[in-house]
Amino acid sequence: MANSAKRPGRQAFGPLIEKLRNLGVESDRELDAVLNCINVKAGISRGEDIIASDRSRRCSTVLVEGVACLYERLKDGHRQIYSFQYPGDFCDLHRHVLPKACSEVAVAAMTDCSIGIIEDKDLERLIAQYPSLGLAVWRATMLEASIIRKKALTVGRQPALRRIAHLLCEQLARREAAGIDDATIPLTQIDLADAAGLSIVHANRTFQELRRLNVLSKEKRTVKVIDKERLVSIALFEGSYLNMPQLLSGWQVKIGRASTSAKRSSAMCHPPSSAKHSHSKPARRVIGSGTATRIFAFLAVVECVSDAGRLLAEVCA
Repeated sequence: MANSAKRPGRQAFGPLIEKLRNLGVESDRELDAVLNCINVKAGISRGEDIIASDRSRRCSTVLVEGVACLYERLKDGHRQIYSFQYPGDFCDLHRHVLPKACSEVAVAAMTDCSIGIIEDKDLERLIAQYPSLGLAVWRATMLEASIIRKKALTVGRQPALRRIAHLLCEQLARREAAGIDDATIPLTQIDLADAAGLSIVHANRTFQELRRLNVLSKEKRTVKVIDKERLVSIALFEGSYLNMPQLLSGWQVKIGRASTSAKRSSAMCHPPSSAKHSHSKPARRVIGSGTATRIFAFLAVVECVSDAGRLLAEVCA
């Protein structure tokens, strides 16, 4: 396999730029500063680990092209997929602060991929220099945590047909968000079975049922949605959990330097449950710069991946 490292132009980072803008990074200067620190590695083959479970931490990874997954290999040899990743997604934010806590979690290429690599020291410097980037990274971790929480609920409480239908709806929504308008999902039934916590036999029967209902194409080698409305109805799909960055942006987060005690209390507090409907002043969060910002930004998803991951493994065992 031939690998190459280079820094391409902005066009190659279209999905990442769009995602960062949606997460609150608006300045072209800030975007250029991020892109200038990313080296692109091409030639990651399907099935290859992008990030091995035992890899030492020195850099963060963003998906530039292709589809990847966050997964864990169970003791019995089976694979549990926690989430799928698309162009513009960070692959391993959960390992930035506490890499040893989630050392068993890996990222694999589901299709041929290209990835961007940014050294941890560069990411730390950028977050310290541009607080809005630290806020964007925090929102990205909240989005990933939201997806994994929804997965735990769906796998633990829904029948097979609804699990698969919900999973397919989520992939369509996330691909559309990445600018991919294609009803064919580039994942195999085995991949989707591992994500839904089903045996291959059970998953195959479920896909046959979706084809019988004329929700999926009859082509057995592809997963192509031909009736999205019915799929949404079967799944009872409500995608607000995918809009977590927009929900968080309504908090009017105030960025600035704070004392150590203020940072600690800010990281521990929670938004009021009635914030969306209250006429009182909107909640505010004070986010400092440097190491404290990074810990606050990444800690939630570290906890989510480790705890929710083990929950899924127990449910699917």
